[in-house]
Amino acid sequence: MELSMQQILESLAQRVGRPAVLEDRFMRLIAFSSHDRPIDDVREDSILRRHASSEVRGWLKRFALPNLRRPLRLPANPELHMLPRVCVPVLYRGKLLGHLWFVDADGSMSDADLDACMQGAADLGEWLHRESVASLFSSARLADTMHMLLSSSPMSAQAARSLIDAGYMPARDGVVAVVLQGVPRRTSAVDIEDALAQGVADFRRVVRRGQALDLINRDHAVLLLSSAGDHDIYVDERVEALVELTRSALAGDGGGAALVVGVGSRRDALEDAYSSFREARMSADAARLLPGLGDVVHWSRLGIHQIVVKLASLGEEVPTVHPGLGNLLDDPDALPLLETLETYLDVAGNAQLTAERLNLHRTSLYYRLQRLEQLAHTNLKSGAERLALHLSLKVARMTGQYAPRQAGLELPASASATGTDNVTPFPAVASR
Repeated sequence: MELSMQQILESLAQRVGRPAVLEDRFMRLIAFSSHDRPIDDVREDSILRRHASSEVRGWLKRFALPNLRRPLRLPANPELHMLPRVCVPVLYRGKLLGHLWFVDADGSMSDADLDACMQGAADLGEWLHRESVASLFSSARLADTMHMLLSSSPMSAQAARSLIDAGYMPARDGVVAVVLQGVPRRTSAVDIEDALAQGVADFRRVVRRGQALDLINRDHAVLLLSSAGDHDIYVDERVEALVELTRSALAGDGGGAALVVGVGSRRDALEDAYSSFREARMSADAARLLPGLGDVVHWSRLGIHQIVVKLASLGEEVPTVHPGLGNLLDDPDALPLLETLETYLDVAGNAQLTAERLNLHRTSLYYRLQRLEQLAHTNLKSGAERLALHLSLKVARMTGQYAPRQAGLELPASASATGTDNVTPFPAVASR
């Protein structure tokens, strides 16, 4: 008869003469053997919390545990009240699924003990793989339902009802969508799926069942948060906690990606989540592409920028707000003029502040503005012209037509938003 996971763990602990703990690759507790000897504070805390503390995880990152393929002896950490340990990777066909931990205060675990641990880890790897397959099947069904919900499908109401009936979200509550989007700092691609998964998993531990649904992809995550009313103060608190936990996971990921967050406005019913989701996607784009908004943007607080984002979402149907500026947007040599104009308009036409921000002499600034007036056939003394120019530049940022050199987080040119429903450069919904 095949042994259960707990039986394998107990047998292994008895074989090596010390308690064993099994964690997943995110250092979340899966199972532990009986403990018949004193343990240190870290082991006790890990069992009580069901996961390693942030301080312990931070210290363990230096040992590159995700790359571990053989047992590793870790030294004591007196500051954390942590005794020496042996960490054994739990693998399935070369893929890391978790870690086995043994306190080894006197370093007495022999090579034969370590070989036995590797064999036990292999058996546990098969168990974790089977559970993962079953979980992924269930997750795939949930993802399919979420995909239907977060689309313009006429079946979205049915998807919402399925999720409510299954207890994923209360029928009486409304919903707010949140998009967490990775932004590459150095490369044109970003893969932060593991960090997103860890951040969302940590977030799920601090909220009750029925308060959140999630979908995680390679470069972004979508969460739906329950909201009891239009002024639910707990929504902001949950968003702050979610962002903090995800950034903490990203900090240890080492992938070099930044994070922008878009928060849609509340909808009364889960079946209307798609509308909040679209707003969250557009808000995330605004956080990435429009300066001065911050990296967490709420749709309800975008103000005039809602117009900019909605215009950009029209794709090929974006209206020409200022015809004279169109030719300059297509001319690489005109980029310094456009940067000067945007800075000038951002500070409400304050020439002194514009010159300071651009490190320009006032004479050079006036020359650039005069030259731009000539080329764009405009008059910067006209309030209507200023409005049209400013709006055109911001929309051009969102559509990728205009990418100033001073921008902090740039959207790769190949990922600019196009199409009537492709508001952001990532797919509408993608399951893990």
